[in-house]
Amino acid sequence: MEDFKKHLENNLNAQQLKAVKPKNGIFQVIAGAGSGKTRVITSRIANLITTHNVSPSAILALTFTNKAAKEMQERIINFLDAGSAMPFIGTFHSYCLQILKTNKAIFNNQDFTILDQDDQQKLIASIIKRKNLTKQVTPKNIAYQISTIKNTVLNVSSDGSYFKKDPLLHQIYIKYEEEKLKSNCLDFDDLMLEALHLFKKSKRFKDQFHERVQHILVDEYQDTNVVQHALLKQMCKNSDQIMVDSLCIVGDEDQSIYSWRGATVDNIMQIKKDFPETHQIKIEQNYRSVQPILEAANHVIANNKNRNPKKLWSEKQARNRIKGLCCTSNYQEGDIIASFLKVYSKEKPLKDCAVLYRTHFQSRTIEEALIKNSIPYKIVGGVQFYERKEIKDLLAYMRLVANPFDRVSFFRVINTPSRKLGEQFEEVFYDHWNLNPFLKFDELSNKLIEDKVITKSKAESLLAFTKCFENLTGSDKPNLCLARILERTQYIPYIKANHEIEEAEERIGNIKELARAIDFFEGQKIDTVSKFLDEVALIQDKLSDKNEAKDFVQLMTLHAAKGLEFENVIMTGLEEGIFPSTRSIYEDNKLEEERRLFYVGMTRAKERLLLSHSKHRYAYGQMEEQTSSRFFDEVPQDLIQIEDCAYMGEHHFARLFSDWIGLKGSFGPGSIITFGESSKPNLKPSTIVNKYKEFAHKLGTGTVKQPQPVQSVSSVWKKSRAVTHPKFGVGLIDDVEKKDDGNFKVTVKFKSGIKKLDSSFLKLL
Repeated sequence: MEDFKKHLENNLNAQQLKAVKPKNGIFQVIAGAGSGKTRVITSRIANLITTHNVSPSAILALTFTNKAAKEMQERIINFLDAGSAMPFIGTFHSYCLQILKTNKAIFNNQDFTILDQDDQQKLIASIIKRKNLTKQVTPKNIAYQISTIKNTVLNVSSDGSYFKKDPLLHQIYIKYEEEKLKSNCLDFDDLMLEALHLFKKSKRFKDQFHERVQHILVDEYQDTNVVQHALLKQMCKNSDQIMVDSLCIVGDEDQSIYSWRGATVDNIMQIKKDFPETHQIKIEQNYRSVQPILEAANHVIANNKNRNPKKLWSEKQARNRIKGLCCTSNYQEGDIIASFLKVYSKEKPLKDCAVLYRTHFQSRTIEEALIKNSIPYKIVGGVQFYERKEIKDLLAYMRLVANPFDRVSFFRVINTPSRKLGEQFEEVFYDHWNLNPFLKFDELSNKLIEDKVITKSKAESLLAFTKCFENLTGSDKPNLCLARILERTQYIPYIKANHEIEEAEERIGNIKELARAIDFFEGQKIDTVSKFLDEVALIQDKLSDKNEAKDFVQLMTLHAAKGLEFENVIMTGLEEGIFPSTRSIYEDNKLEEERRLFYVGMTRAKERLLLSHSKHRYAYGQMEEQTSSRFFDEVPQDLIQIEDCAYMGEHHFARLFSDWIGLKGSFGPGSIITFGESSKPNLKPSTIVNKYKEFAHKLGTGTVKQPQPVQSVSSVWKKSRAVTHPKFGVGLIDDVEKKDDGNFKVTVKFKSGIKKLDSSFLKLL
């Protein structure tokens, strides 16, 4: 057993001790990122037991994941005698289940069972089928909407006023609740609602609870929803009277990033209103990051209004730890990230590094750059771009265009979207294909229809499937092929109908990124379906070689990075419309959550923070001009070194990063090499606001303009720079040759192909 008194003396700072030592009181512990909040909450529990002799059964600790609960239990065990009883430490859902199971008589529901997600969707599917609504709604979407209602609305009125905008949902909801009642079942969300009702309707139960539980602790309070907040008030209060000896709420409103799943930052912000006796304790010392990163994060998050003011600080002093990269394009951005990782991995492990982005679609260009440079990587909380279901589906359609004998692709998409051609049909088709191996899939389909081997309804579905491929060949332009497939299969409406809103948007974003990839490859002379599929196959083959690597860089969304830390963090795609997202720029509360997400990303970094954005993104065959993210611009200029990467080549990046990291092979004695002035404008606040208002207006009116050519010095014709030509449009420089007359011969990759032109006909972007 660890000596608890020594633990308090050696491992907790003064502010942490203020939250740990008192026995009684209401405490709101505002624990900033990396400030040791788990240490605080576990030390408080141990202190109650070992110092104040509180019975473990009188302590209730609630958190949000089983993993977090297990970690807390393991830490507390170290301070207790062997065999000592443990307090309840678990999730809201697990505790509510325990309440309902141990109070069956009061709850008046004997031996209920819990519907898991699969059972819930099956029940909803049966209701939809009986009501003949299969073409209008999907079980998954309805389940998501019902869950949203139960996590955000305390009282769904029986007259259906909440459902006025969606009477169809109301019908299904009522029937769903009726079926659960008949089956004596509860869904996962019911556990908290029923526990809340139990507190409200049974004075006997509530009195017994208050006699038993005297100390309540809640972790990650910024992630609570309205039901959990209401439940906590019932646990702690009887009318306006506090019924517990202590309540300790630990959280950080600056890390509230889950509104899309029902969490509300208002809960943590109104604690003093609900509990006027609250003592607020701010824990601001950070044990993770160096001071410059914290100063930058403090400055950015201070732009939010709905927060408790605080400033993180660290004893880890340092200089020059944040670098900003202004890249010509998202392709150059990927190459530069790969360059940094190549330099870093020469002497240090890649596992020290994480690449963070707002949404999954952004990973493609980064993945391709890493693969090209033989840098192993792993996507956390997701899969590689070309392995994502929607991408594999669409590639399978394209493979059938190029190769009508491809059985694997045929059976992957014959029923995606659903055509009611199930396993029995697939077996019949497979058997007949074995008998007729030299028939293409569409020829075999016509034969089965003509020979009446399959039913009329299946014949109609099969014929509709084959028509998706009419007049498409492997020599077609891949972007045309993809567009036709999407239109004919109605794949995007299928995605919207079968996935929750957030997930559907994520998948559609991936599809759009696939279209952008195809556009880019067409500009590289990979301009047929067959050539494009070959290129993808090469990428996937190279990727398979990296899957067994023991050391790899981690790629993930910013949401997936919550709770993690890395020596080096690279945040990419910092542009208006991406981060912050287009959905958030018009509403203050959504914009503040986006800024909190940016803050979470910044505070994952221990030693170095690399922030990058692109001046242009390749989309729809053109280079579209981008506006740097307001969050990028909010980082104080004295804390970040901005590099205009348009003026740099690969050897420049190697020198730059080697010196920044401080490796032995650095190219200068402690100096930072900068190739050009900082590109970050010194704007007044009013100018900055106008910049984003202009972007939002253009976005809303559909007039986000293509980049306009600007005059530049002729000596900066560098590889990967964007240029424009009056006939060929926008392209990227691939090679430069100096002529005898002092001018340059420039090889440029345009959408229409590769051209070698005199520099006098080109303008730099």
